[in-house]
Amino acid sequence: MGNLATDLQGTGARWTVPQLRLRVADARHLNPQSLMPRFHPVRLQEAPGQRVGAAWRGQPVLSAQQVEDVVAFLLTLK
Repeated sequence: MGNLATDLQGTGARWTVPQLRLRVADARHLNPQSLMPRFHPVRLQEAPGQRVGAAWRGQPVLSAQQVEDVVAFLLTLK
């Protein structure tokens, strides 16, 4: 697929827990042009060109606990 992501090293030193949580849950709050998908809020409408299977429509990609788990991991990357 390729390398589209940035290096996560130092993430835990750069941002606070609330900042990381916001970036993981929905990076578009910080940058409307972000390529990152919305991981936690329920998608009531799919973005143009985005296709979501019927079983997953209206469901968050990650649960609140999973978002917290990702944040906890990112904090270890100092």
